[in-house]
Amino acid sequence: MASCSWSNLPRELTDRVFRRNNINSKDLARCSLVCTAWRLVIADIWGKNFSLLRTANTEATRRIVRDYKNFQIETFKGCKAELVDSLSHWEAIMIGPKDTPYADGVFLLKIDLSPGYPFEPGYPFEPPKVKFLTKVYHPNIGRDGRVCFVKPECSSLTIFQLLLVIYARFYNPEPDDPVDSAIAQIYKTQRIQYDENARDWTKKYATASQESAIDWSRFLKNNKI
Repeated sequence: MASCSWSNLPRELTDRVFRRNNINSKDLARCSLVCTAWRLVIADIWGKNFSLLRTANTEATRRIVRDYKNFQIETFKGCKAELVDSLSHWEAIMIGPKDTPYADGVFLLKIDLSPGYPFEPGYPFEPPKVKFLTKVYHPNIGRDGRVCFVKPECSSLTIFQLLLVIYARFYNPEPDDPVDSAIAQIYKTQRIQYDENARDWTKKYATASQESAIDWSRFLKNNKI
């Protein structure tokens, strides 16, 4: 398989891709044939009219592009992520898992990556900022959507792995490390009440009609929502 490097592409093609100068489908096809591993990234980002690939020239940005490409292949059921308007701004969607109070809820998240994510020299470490755009009744999610279980060690995780950690909290909240102490206390002392409250919020707020920067209609249809 071809290496993931723009140096493998003919110079005139890279110039036209990065400068967006009279590029056409044949050029993109040639790029894909020469550098197979970039095919999905080229087609998806170019199709969304993004001029993002010109920034993929550092170890950090190459890692983000690789994460994005892999997520389109290695996604897990009930979750999907897309770029919004740059490599550092993502939106994700999760379907509440069965056998939880969040079952069949539609939850939107925003992910903002720091300028040096994940390990660009010269930048202090700053983990991804993950925020639910959907209101969620959960001890680890604030009333403003803030998530508390993105730890410093998550710097080594891919976006796929990070979202998998978050999704797992639908099954297993951490009431001893809460954002919302009141909800955590209810979880620990009044579990039936907690489940009822979580189901009520899911039914009220986690609907398919939420405003989003991305059209998730196909994803929702595939998940029978």
